[in-house]
Amino acid sequence: MEKDFIKDEELLYRAIKPFPNWWKEKENRPSSAAFKDSRGVSVDRDAGRPESQIISRINSRFEIQAIVKVKASFCREIEANPLPRPIIGIPEHAEIHRTETIIELTDSQARNLAKNCIIAIL
Repeated sequence: MEKDFIKDEELLYRAIKPFPNWWKEKENRPSSAAFKDSRGVSVDRDAGRPESQIISRINSRFEIQAIVKVKASFCREIEANPLPRPIIGIPEHAEIHRTETIIELTDSQARNLAKNCIIAIL
């Protein structure tokens, strides 16, 4: 796992917390609100780990409604910036920012992530 760059093929996993505005019941998928955060969209990089291990680690840290995943390359396609942001005890932690200098995603970027992410677990 590179510390300063996330490769295009790497998967990024997002914990979808059980907040009412984070989930669209009719579509059974996350809403764009799940990808709006003024501090950056917190994700876990796959870092070559098996998906079962990633899901288990996320489940141990949060109460979740679902866990979704998206390729880093898709973030770049919508002009969002996946950045390594390791924290103590979680070297795989990363964030998705709007640009290199602006943190919060645009409404369009958040909507694209919500519509195109893959549900890893419900």
